[in-house]
Amino acid sequence: MIGCPKYDFGDIVKFKLEDKELSGAIGVVDKYGTFFDNSDVSYDIMVYEPIKIFYKHIPEKFIIEKIGHTEEVW
Repeated sequence: MIGCPKYDFGDIVKFKLEDKELSGAIGVVDKYGTFFDNSDVSYDIMVYEPIKIFYKHIPEKFIIEKIGHTEEVW
């Protein structure tokens, strides 16, 4: 829901992207959506394995669950 994110900076989450299930740490919370889609909260998520990639604007509905927390996202 806009303005009320379920997850926070540093939360480690499992999420679905196309046909893959990935996990990573939330680096940015767009709690009022983005320029491209202001209908849902989205997140920028740092995935470390198999290579370090920063996924931007992942809608909250793609997140499966929180699996941990870290203070060091980058």
